[in-house]
Amino acid sequence: MVGLALVLRLNAASCLGFGALFMAIPSEVSSTLGHVSPAVLFGIGGALLVNGAHLLFASTRTRPLPAEILWFSMGDMAWWLATLTLIATGVWITTPLGIWLAFLVALCVAALGLGQLLYLGRDGSGLRGRAHLRRIGHSWLALPLWVKVWLFALNAVFLLSPAFLPWEAARFVLIAYVASGPLLGAFALFEGGLTRAMGLAHLVTWVPMLVWLTIWIGSSGAHGLSFGYAVLLATMTTVCLAFDVHDLWRWIRGEREILSASTTATPRVGIKGTTPCVESRHGPQNPGGDTAAQSRTGSASMPSSGA
Repeated sequence: MVGLALVLRLNAASCLGFGALFMAIPSEVSSTLGHVSPAVLFGIGGALLVNGAHLLFASTRTRPLPAEILWFSMGDMAWWLATLTLIATGVWITTPLGIWLAFLVALCVAALGLGQLLYLGRDGSGLRGRAHLRRIGHSWLALPLWVKVWLFALNAVFLLSPAFLPWEAARFVLIAYVASGPLLGAFALFEGGLTRAMGLAHLVTWVPMLVWLTIWIGSSGAHGLSFGYAVLLATMTTVCLAFDVHDLWRWIRGEREILSASTTATPRVGIKGTTPCVESRHGPQNPGGDTAAQSRTGSASMPSSGA
């Protein structure tokens, strides 16, 4: 677990460095970002120092606890979402330099969270090297053609927002679009493929955007191509979210398999160092024994939206 320890230490260095910075010169950081209260920055700095110390301690374990890794990764995703929310709403982070610095830091934090989930997911699946990533690729390729076409069309409509909407409106749409990326990646890396739970990433980021867009359509006085595009985007987002709710409900009811992935896992010891993990996180398979639950790489019906 040398690779995971390195990611944890990089995360710890980030927390400790920014924590010390926020506590040492909160007023200067506040003026760089925009209108953040120095007292708020000082408090955030203290929390970062505590989290950094915890990360450093966890990195010294021979086998880091899965619950710890999930906790750290959830915190990283929360930092990512909070930063983009503040940028989108114009709260606290308002200067051009502050926006870019905050975004780049949040992107690095999200990358560290994804790195942690990659190692945790690989250990849970029992796949070595790049086999875990290949299985994610196989899972995507297994999607039906119509789902792929739908997803490409949906992504294209989001990316066309600057061409049809005023920049302030397009900016909000693009931030919501970008915000969902690391969350989708987190689910895929942790599970080793596409599952019905991935719709949660869209629900968290796109529901607020859809509410805002609906209000904007009714109050902005938009007409012509701008109005037509906004209605199209709202309609396609609504359809996508309906698929996501349906998939998430099925996941809650127990349909947690990974969409057909063909890579076979190699038996090895799980992250806790107790039982071998072969295919299913929800039901480990012992070499030479019976599978306790459906294999994570077994045949699966497709998610409605492909997440």
